[in-house]
Amino acid sequence: MIQINFPNFISFIRLAVSPIFYLFFTSQNTELVNLSCWLFILSAITDTIDGWAARKFGIVTRWGEFLDPLADKALTTFAFIAFVQKGIFPLWMVLIIIIRDVISTWLRIVGLVKQSPLQTSLSAKIKTTFQMLFISYVLILVYLKNNFAPSILNPTAIDNLIYSTFTYLLALIITFMALYSLTGYVVRYGNFIKKVKKS
Repeated sequence: MIQINFPNFISFIRLAVSPIFYLFFTSQNTELVNLSCWLFILSAITDTIDGWAARKFGIVTRWGEFLDPLADKALTTFAFIAFVQKGIFPLWMVLIIIIRDVISTWLRIVGLVKQSPLQTSLSAKIKTTFQMLFISYVLILVYLKNNFAPSILNPTAIDNLIYSTFTYLLALIITFMALYSLTGYVVRYGNFIKKVKKS
């Protein structure tokens, strides 16, 4: 049974916001695009809040440990898919990240069923933080372009940042981080299966 507490509620909110962000960001309405930028950044901040609250008040639960990364995956996946549609993020990289997230989520579900949930690895936490920062960086540029160009900022210069080699390299780093963290999950799951067979 899912335990509803403050941290889990925050995770549910982040999960629910994910498709709304996507719809707003990919719309042709500038105001909705602007709102989507704030929705993502505020949602990314809640990722820190729910984890802190769970540890601070001693309400860490198995469902919370499952929902928190699931909400993160949903939020970043919708963002990456939206970026693909805008030509910001290469499709092949997003496919690798999605496949990685599907596999890691499946392993988590198996772990819950077997009463031995997989803990989020350090590499996965770093990857998620890097993804959130990268997406926020792009969204801030989009917001600046929508609200301060061309009167204050040069829209071409902002576009050159959004679609730059630097952005591509950051996306490439995220893809490799996703593959690395997936390797860790697979190895840990393999060790878990070996222990089960021996017992």
